[in-house]
Amino acid sequence: MVDSSKKVLIVEDEFSIALDIKISLEKLGYSIIGIASSYDESIKYVDEIVPDVAVLDINITGDKNGIVTGADIYDKYNIPIVFLTAYGDDRTFKEALQSRPFGFLLKPFNIKELSFAIQIAMQKHHEGREPKMVMSSSQKVSETLFVKDKSQLISVKVNNILWVEAMDNYTQIITNDRRILANMFLKELYEKVPQDKFLRIHRSYLVALDKIDKIENRFVFIKEHKIPISKAYKNQLLERLDIL
Repeated sequence: MVDSSKKVLIVEDEFSIALDIKISLEKLGYSIIGIASSYDESIKYVDEIVPDVAVLDINITGDKNGIVTGADIYDKYNIPIVFLTAYGDDRTFKEALQSRPFGFLLKPFNIKELSFAIQIAMQKHHEGREPKMVMSSSQKVSETLFVKDKSQLISVKVNNILWVEAMDNYTQIITNDRRILANMFLKELYEKVPQDKFLRIHRSYLVALDKIDKIENRFVFIKEHKIPISKAYKNQLLERLDIL
């Protein structure tokens, strides 16, 4: 039996299969927070109750398949994902790999195999051994970033960044003396800064750890600015701080 406090979200549009997975995992001790059949339902569940892991079928109904759904759940909420699929071709696997899953199971599988995959995913995520993506030359960490603004490039020293905020398709970089809009997603910018100095604490916020003045309730304060901490990132934040 596993720890019954471990919460699992099941994303599967064939209800009979989803129900079978739910009943089988509950017998092993897991707590199932819900069964979603689409992208929108998945995000709604995650917003309300943050699971420890999400189990997703790759082929679900709607405009956004399981791969897109899994990528958003991982990127926005920092929740490990395990993919399920009946398609074992290289193309499907390579597409799924881009979402940095913590597990990939081919149907049909037995429930023990799924349980093992879930436990491994949670352990890897807890220990911070996240799947590494190969960085291209454009993704290398630098001490200075250059943000394009019309016909000019604006220099931003990484050490001067206080926090970063996602704004639709743009990202706002806040430094000691200015705010700069970058035409990129928060996830893309996160890959360009030192991972040991910055941490995502909310789907819309990235903060410089050494610029935090205090933490109160579910908020981080930097120069009196109040930044929310989401449940999905709270434990990771506390693990990164030296608490006396």
